[in-house]
Amino acid sequence: MSRSKEIEKDAAPRDPFPVRVKRFFVNLCKTLFFLVCVFISLWFGYRLHFFLFESPYFQVNEVKIPDVSTELKEEILESTGLDEVDQVPLNLVKLRVGTLKRKIREMPKIRTAQVFKKYPSTLRILVQPRKCAVIVSGESLFLADAEGVIMEHLEHPGRKSLKLPVVTGLPRESIAPGALIRDPAFFKALDVKAALEKHNEKLYEKLSELNINPRGNITAVFEGGTEIRFGRKDPLYRLPELEAFMKKYAPSMKGLDRFEYLDLRFQRQIVYSMRQNRNPR
Repeated sequence: MSRSKEIEKDAAPRDPFPVRVKRFFVNLCKTLFFLVCVFISLWFGYRLHFFLFESPYFQVNEVKIPDVSTELKEEILESTGLDEVDQVPLNLVKLRVGTLKRKIREMPKIRTAQVFKKYPSTLRILVQPRKCAVIVSGESLFLADAEGVIMEHLEHPGRKSLKLPVVTGLPRESIAPGALIRDPAFFKALDVKAALEKHNEKLYEKLSELNINPRGNITAVFEGGTEIRFGRKDPLYRLPELEAFMKKYAPSMKGLDRFEYLDLRFQRQIVYSMRQNRNPR
């Protein structure tokens, strides 16, 4: 009996019943308050998610592509799927700018592209179109820029309005929209074209073709059939000699027609051949 009495003395006295009831209700209220807060948070989270990603407020209703032609704008919208924003809702918040920018830059006609979101519902696209520098002959005719990118197929009626020379002699199987020309002779031919355009406008206006043979030799062919053979080594350095020769022996483009070819491949001299049985004009 003495041991049980000691245990009763060591045990903590039990709280009165009202105190225990109060503690129970306090804990219950805390639990309910926590559950209510969780529910409210979930509800607000759901409403915020709906507002940001599902509501019409952030749906794209305008795509601006300034400073480009109507035709190019339609091509950009079609290639990116933005031409269907009226039928298929597109959320501006969820839109991945990087993916859209990459799609636009993959277009052969586009050199650079930037995409900006203008909340709540406008998408702004700034592009730098490639500028055609020359016509390239493959299985058909194509436009190419100064970086050697094949931009697009060229319909034959459009050639006359462009007034650009045609580069021939490149491997035809490698000429297609989006392809990149890497042949060094191609860029030398572009240098010849640019130099004539800048320094000898009359000669450039008659330039019809720039031929590149398998050895990389460049030959300029003019209206009337006269050839100027630049060769493959630094053709730009021979232009002053050509200009001096033209002033002396062919001061007009009609005078150039007298020659079958002018050969600039020899150092410090220009070899030429006159047309047979043709009176100079």
